[in-house]
This record gives sequence, C-alpha cells and structure tokens, in this order.
Amino acid sequence: MTTLELLQKSLLFKGSSKDELEIALGLLQEHRVKPNTTIFSEGMAAEALYLIKSGNVSVSMKRTNGEEMPLFQLGPGEFFGELALLQQEKRMVTAKTDTPAEIVVMTRKDFHGLIDLEPRTGARVLMAVAKLLVMRIAAYGHRFKELL
Repeated sequence: MTTLELLQKSLLFKGSSKDELEIALGLLQEHRVKPNTTIFSEGMAAEALYLIKSGNVSVSMKRTNGEEMPLFQLGPGEFFGELALLQQEKRMVTAKTDTPAEIVVMTRKDFHGLIDLEPRTGARVLMAVAKLLVMRIAAYGHRFKELL
C-alpha cells in the first residue's frame, strides 16, 4: 500500500480530496522501525502523531506499582500519539512495535503547516482525533481503574 492509499483509507483524512492528501504527504515523514522498538515512552515530550502503514504497535501504561499494563494493540491504518497535535504535554503512555513496522509521522509543526495550507483538511484531522479520543475513553475508561 502506498502512503497516499494509507491516507485515503485512514480515519484521520476521511473526506479529503486527492489534492489535499498530496499536500499532506509533503508534510509527513516515513520511518521503518524494527520489532520491539519503543516509539515513545511515558513521560517523554509529546511532539508527533503516528500513523501505522504496516506492522503492529502496542500501547501500555504503568500502574502505580510500576507494572506495565497493556491498553491496546494497533495495526495498519490506525494512529496513536494524537494528543501531541493538541497540546505540548508529556506522554501518558508507552508505544512499542510488536513487529517490523512502517510508521508515518506528523509533528505538531507539520499539523500547523497543514492547517495553514489546507484548513478544511486540518479541521478533518482534528475531528478524527476528537472522535478517536471519545472512542478510546469509552472503550478503555474502565481499564484505568486497574491502574490503582
């Protein structure tokens, strides 16, 4: 699958035209990542959103006793690290590859560039992030009790 096809199928860019996606492509970086690679750790500065082109990524969080608690596993077409687009905070979770992976990265700076170049596309990305956050809170909210 090409990166353009990935963007066309992604919830992040749903409804965007090919021209809008071509502009977005120019702002993104692609990386090949080995298995068992930590993409980011809990407590690190949040600077980018990640879209999985291939492979699997697990997201986990530390319990108060220091144990790692798995939250969810993501695959091709899914994204994570979305809070980085909204605010400059520290990561609340750890993301690690389970398999070899190809990851497409959108930094906060890239996102602001997208908003400047294609405001409608930027708004679509924001709506997709908001929808995902609501879904994750609903689906995994009960798991946060396990952290205590």
